[in-house]
Amino acid sequence: MQRAGALLLFGAVGAGAYFFLSPRFPKDQSVNVVLGDRAPQVTEVTMRYASSTDVDLRRDVSFRFDKGKAPRVVHHEARLADGDYVVTVETRGDDDVVTKQRRVRLEGGSTTQIEVSR
Repeated sequence: MQRAGALLLFGAVGAGAYFFLSPRFPKDQSVNVVLGDRAPQVTEVTMRYASSTDVDLRRDVSFRFDKGKAPRVVHHEARLADGDYVVTVETRGDDDVVTKQRRVRLEGGSTTQIEVSR
């Protein structure tokens, strides 16, 4: 009887820990960068994710395209925990570099769109 109670207690503690910690587990976060009409001039897109709450949590990714081949929407699946982030998007073309910074809330299961077309 004591063994069954111990197993039940262990299971309850494990379930509680999971539900408490699960928001901190990395998840696939779907992010779209909308280049729009700027797409034909863009040859590189760099995205930098910085957590608003954890200064050590940073991720960078770059996409390179031949001139005239960048899509109007650049899609990225970031592996990050849910939460608030500052996303810096840098687009490079032949003659210019445009940097935009956005505060976003990433939540697994939804798509976040960042507009940089203007």
